[in-house]
Amino acid sequence: MIKKLNIGIIGLGVGFHHLKCFIQNEYCKVISVCDFDQKKIKVIQSKFPKIKTTLRDKDIIEDENIDLVCIASYDNYHCDQVIASVKNKKHVFVEKPLCTNYKEYIKIKNVLKKNPKIKISSNFVLREAPQFITLNKMIEKKKLGKIFYISGEYNYGRLNKITNGWRSNIPKYSVTHGGAIHIIDLVLSILKKKPIKVVASGNNISTAKTNFRSNDIINSTIKFEDNTIVNITSNFGCVIPHHHTFKLYGTERTFIQDYNKTYVSKSREVSNKVFKINNNYLDKNKKKILESFIHSLVSKKKPIVSQSDVINSMAISLAIDKSVKSNKWEKIKY
Repeated sequence: MIKKLNIGIIGLGVGFHHLKCFIQNEYCKVISVCDFDQKKIKVIQSKFPKIKTTLRDKDIIEDENIDLVCIASYDNYHCDQVIASVKNKKHVFVEKPLCTNYKEYIKIKNVLKKNPKIKISSNFVLREAPQFITLNKMIEKKKLGKIFYISGEYNYGRLNKITNGWRSNIPKYSVTHGGAIHIIDLVLSILKKKPIKVVASGNNISTAKTNFRSNDIINSTIKFEDNTIVNITSNFGCVIPHHHTFKLYGTERTFIQDYNKTYVSKSREVSNKVFKINNNYLDKNKKKILESFIHSLVSKKKPIVSQSDVINSMAISLAIDKSVKSNKWEKIKY
């Protein structure tokens, strides 16, 4: 019989959805949850009276009974909570981003090297969207030919969350780390290779008259050793509902996801008949990344999003933001 994993959750925004997933999972037992908001704590106390609650993250991180810490706090807390959890021999499932700068990135890599038995993953949910599962199968069957260009946009469409929410209180909030990193991870999972350099730029035209002082849009060009080109944009100021666009160009076919439709083209002719792909992303699919990580901890099965996936995506995201500042090509430091 497999021992159940004892779970602690920090942050009850997205973390509340993770809580429900853990409760439903046969391999998990939720021991304790933490949030700085007393109102959210009271909701847990009302709905789940057997789960311990706390306002202090250290109560979870230092609890010897907890095996896995789920971190869904604000971005600026992630690094310290990840490091403290790993040092206390806890596995970690962390909402993106893993960290916010290079100094934090190096600290996390070093603590993971010293604790090789501890595993970490992140909630890169786009991998389990049905259209991208279909795309991967097509690539495996070599139906698209050689891939030479990918264009992806993370269109946030929730401007008030960066002008009025907690993101507005973070002095150097990164829309790359907070949005585009989903597209970055998706690209890496599809191409199965790492890029070498990036150049990027951004502006804050959409938020110029607000208290938000960071770029609200950042566009990047990423290059690989074989000259494959990837364009990734994180657009938080767009006047359109939240969605992702993703266009993959191969020598034989082209895959297009544009707002609420997804299709594949296999001809350059005007009379080209495209075929549509299902892009109905059900809630049950969104739990698969977390469920996969849970199963990897109680068996030898590999998680959908591995520790190296989390580290590599973060390295690219950091290089993009560095290039925005330097206004030149930056080598990606893994």
